[in-house]
Amino acid sequence: MSQEREAVEAMVEAELEPHEPTPDEITARDRVRAEATGMTHHQTAAALERAEAAVADGADASTRAALAEWRRITDLLADHGGPYTPEADPYAQGQLTARGR
Repeated sequence: MSQEREAVEAMVEAELEPHEPTPDEITARDRVRAEATGMTHHQTAAALERAEAAVADGADASTRAALAEWRRITDLLADHGGPYTPEADPYAQGQLTARGR
């Protein structure tokens, strides 16, 4: 694995650690979920590749959050036969419930 790829992997892992997201991170994750709705695993994998290429030059918090969300959704769909829907995503539903409190 190249150093650049390792750096992206470390960034994604750090972003997926439990933390209080900023408003920009929330917006980025919501945008990715909306864009991913209806996509299959192969489509989200392609979107993940594009997002990884975009962070090669550096990433702010919202870009890191978007990349991590593409990774999480792609991983979720790896074991799922249908397209992505936020309503069937336990992680997304948990976040929405937590925001409602």
